[in-house]
Amino acid sequence: MQGPRRDADRNRQHILETARTLVDSGAGIGLNAVARAADVGVATVYRHFAVVEELEEALVWGRFDELKAVLENTGPSQLEGALRAHFVLLVEDPLFEKVTARAEPVLAETRERREALITALGALVASAKKGSAIREDVDAQAVLLLLCGIAHSVRSSRLPASDPRSEALLRVAFDGLRLPAA
Repeated sequence: MQGPRRDADRNRQHILETARTLVDSGAGIGLNAVARAADVGVATVYRHFAVVEELEEALVWGRFDELKAVLENTGPSQLEGALRAHFVLLVEDPLFEKVTARAEPVLAETRERREALITALGALVASAKKGSAIREDVDAQAVLLLLCGIAHSVRSSRLPASDPRSEALLRVAFDGLRLPAA
């Protein structure tokens, strides 16, 4: 009984790797296109991913985990660095931006990872508020909306995250998150 399971796991991993290669090259990832590129039957892809949104979400689970780890290992004085890392991922990985922009994830696993990320950001924001590092009237959701909006604008303008204009927009957001001067 172990044989088919390992084979299915290998197929799933191969499909994910192939889809990631397609995404990284700028190609679309329709399920049929992924099957052709992975040299597997379409039914094999559909056994693992009923709709393309499931595949998209599975491809970015590691991004959620990566950001959660950054947030959990960041102190309030390093909030900007953590937010910058999030911004860079949103700008450089259009699929991650697409998945995070969904009103509702398709997969429960994605929902759990997104909620874990928001919880970690919420804890960091709360900690930064205690240290008077950021405004009281913003929460984790507001910070995410701000970051996602700026990242979307930067990507739509075809600017890299490191472009001085991108940096300026990020700086304006960071300045706006700080407590107003007394």
